Amino acid sequence: MLPTGVNMTNVKQINRSAVLQLLLRNGGMSRTDLAEKLNLTTATLTSICNDFIQKGLLIQSDGGKSQSPGRKKCPLDINGTYKYAIAVSLHYNGHIIAITDLRGQAVAWTSFSVEAPYDAEHFFKKLADACIRLLWENNIPCERVLGACVCIVGSVDQEAGVSLNPFSIFGEGQVPIRQLLEKELPFPICVENNVCAFLNAEILLGCATDSNVIALKWGPGVGSASSIGGVICKDHTFHSSEIGHTYFYRNDGRTCKCGRRGCLETGVNLSRIEEKILELLPGEPALQQVREAHGAPHVTNIISYLSADCPALRGFFEACVHDLAIGVNNAIQVFSPDRVILYGVLFEVPGAADRFIDEVVRLNPFIGRELFQRSALSWKTDYIGPAATAIKTYLIDTGGEA
Repeated sequence: MLPTGVNMTNVKQINRSAVLQLLLRNGGMSRTDLAEKLNLTTATLTSICNDFIQKGLLIQSDGGKSQSPGRKKCPLDINGTYKYAIAVSLHYNGHIIAITDLRGQAVAWTSFSVEAPYDAEHFFKKLADACIRLLWENNIPCERVLGACVCIVGSVDQEAGVSLNPFSIFGEGQVPIRQLLEKELPFPICVENNVCAFLNAEILLGCATDSNVIALKWGPGVGSASSIGGVICKDHTFHSSEIGHTYFYRNDGRTCKCGRRGCLETGVNLSRIEEKILELLPGEPALQQVREAHGAPHVTNIISYLSADCPALRGFFEACVHDLAIGVNNAIQVFSPDRVILYGVLFEVPGAADRFIDEVVRLNPFIGRELFQRSALSWKTDYIGPAATAIKTYLIDTGGEA
């Protein structure tokens, strides 16, 4: 979070942060273009950039050949390998550790698991060992690590680094992730909800340039987060917007993973779709062929099942799209976003995203299709959220002081 109040120190930090954020989003830019875009004096911009160049955080090209007379523009850009970020993603379907450069490009990654049963302290000690091993295998010393971010499902107190409700990932209630990891690792740790972290990535590296944005993830559950002016919205108890946990099904006795009944997620999540597939399998040759080729329904093969020639499953999935569209339409009326960013495995089913958008627009003709945008970062879902959150926390928000 940027500093509050106005004084010369804060203004300097805000200006430095703005330079770094603009370069991360746009790539190489000249001093003149940076100064003009940020409304800074040339002297101020030059002072900031010279300091970054001296540290090695920025690199400068020679400007190449210029056909016009006068001084050549020499683009400046982020030195992606100045330092590295460690991105940790914890989820029901598996855990990922990645090392990225300052542009969020993966240098190395690995899956991570610990045999159950385990408690949080044992889990994070093993996780820290795996992080150190991955750094060692890639010849990256710990002093070159900017910081690490752990993202996890459920509410997160990002200020204290505590997972407030990790659902069934850990048997405990609240888990002090930062405290547990900082005992084992020599660099700073931050913690964030997985969808909030992904929205950070969209703000820093993606398409969330509008003032008000909702990120919507469909699959395995229904996750969402919102931001205003580049700041993630949370209440005083650190809950972000949760479209999937709004009350939707009045007479459905299913208990959601959050502990409540009637949540939108319970009717449209991956588990519900897998249940329907298993119910239909005995009488559907098309689904049996998919099982023979790809195994039982799972997040890794769900697209194959939903692409099969099975009218009954297709009709069920259409009903899921309809219910999700109603829930999201209601959220749009409350949040009034300028952009809704879609990602997640169920939006990757051929035609699903378009059908979802069509249904929202059908329900509410005052909403235009241009409100929605597929994420260009979805192929990096396993690591881009925590990577961007670490870069934002330890590089952008500090004004490059890390």
